Amino acid sequence: MNMYPPYSDGGYPLLCEETVEELKCRNHDVLVLTSTFQLQGQTSINNGIWRIFDYCPDNLNNELKSTSLTDLYKWYRREWQEQSFIKSAITQFKPDCCFVWATKGMSYSIAPRLFSFGLPVFAYVCGYWLTDHNNLGANRRQYQFWNWGKQTGLSKYLKNFLQDHLSKYLPLKHQKIIFDGLAFNDFETISGLHEPACKIQPQQIYDSAPLERFKNIPIERPSSRQRILFIGRLHPSKDPITLIQACKSIQLSHISDISLSLVGWPHDDDYLSKINHEIATSNDPSKLQILQPVAFNDMPALYASHDIIVVPSEVDPLPRVAAEGMAAGLPLIVSNATGISKCLKDHEEALIFPAHDVATLIKHLTFLLTREHEAQLMAKAGRKKALDYFSTQRMVDEIEQFLMQGMLKMHPKS
Repeated sequence: MNMYPPYSDGGYPLLCEETVEELKCRNHDVLVLTSTFQLQGQTSINNGIWRIFDYCPDNLNNELKSTSLTDLYKWYRREWQEQSFIKSAITQFKPDCCFVWATKGMSYSIAPRLFSFGLPVFAYVCGYWLTDHNNLGANRRQYQFWNWGKQTGLSKYLKNFLQDHLSKYLPLKHQKIIFDGLAFNDFETISGLHEPACKIQPQQIYDSAPLERFKNIPIERPSSRQRILFIGRLHPSKDPITLIQACKSIQLSHISDISLSLVGWPHDDDYLSKINHEIATSNDPSKLQILQPVAFNDMPALYASHDIIVVPSEVDPLPRVAAEGMAAGLPLIVSNATGISKCLKDHEEALIFPAHDVATLIKHLTFLLTREHEAQLMAKAGRKKALDYFSTQRMVDEIEQFLMQGMLKMHPKS
């Protein structure tokens, strides 16, 4: 796992932690290997969680900066240390299988190294998370180094020596593993993959969230719905700008009292500038606000203080804020590029719109802002769907079954 709570910055690490804790409650032993994210590079081994891998969000440390011997030494020293940690973990813990959840920002050789131990390796497939080990991995510098530079004289002999020696300890050559990192909600394409992309048939397992703490928030509103909520990173993949543009248009109509809360952390200064420009050019910028992320225990109060939740993402595996919002009794508007949209009844449990489609989003927002009875019916249906289906127990039931069946298929005598 590339990051693990409490040192994390997204919903998927929380999902991983919830899965781990539920598996432990079912008497499974679980060892978590993760990065030193937010620990300034300091390793930590404690209570079944090894924070050992170097984390670099820009992936710069995952590639050789040049073919110089200095850069080669630095890169292999880092790889050697991480491979040693993996070997120690496997030797001490003696796992029956490995579950790769997310590896973005960590060494590209971690997953191939796990394969070298002959254990069944499973993967949580979401978006681009494994592409660095698959099709894109073939083009990475670390795999191409051996074909660079002069192939004669001292350079040739040095490369041959290094390759022969280091290949005994590190995976130097690219190999396709598990899946091609296809989008979570493109299950038809995932199902069509063949060897060597996967050893057993992929299974679609929808994410979950701990939703019981939201179920007592009132659905009815004392006045008309006005307060719109967005939760997530201020990142192009979450597409808050489409939502801002829709709210700007509604401000110019007869529905002038709406407000929008954008709750999350900025991805980069350039994109934040674009968001601020959209807000500044609205009819009433004071009604469109960027707020700081909210602590886990304060999330129910955040949902209770809003009337509608919108998830305009251009790609998202669930996301958990959609399920939480429904459980909290908020009518949901969600893009068709999210995983959750595939299992919701449009115009009954939620309103679904094409990603980036400002006009349709305006139409859906106007409907919920002006039709309170229908908004309440949708909120009730959404809450029931969320509580019935998007539970941690249901998700872990399916994950546990998939792992057990996969291990039996790969090692039938075990």
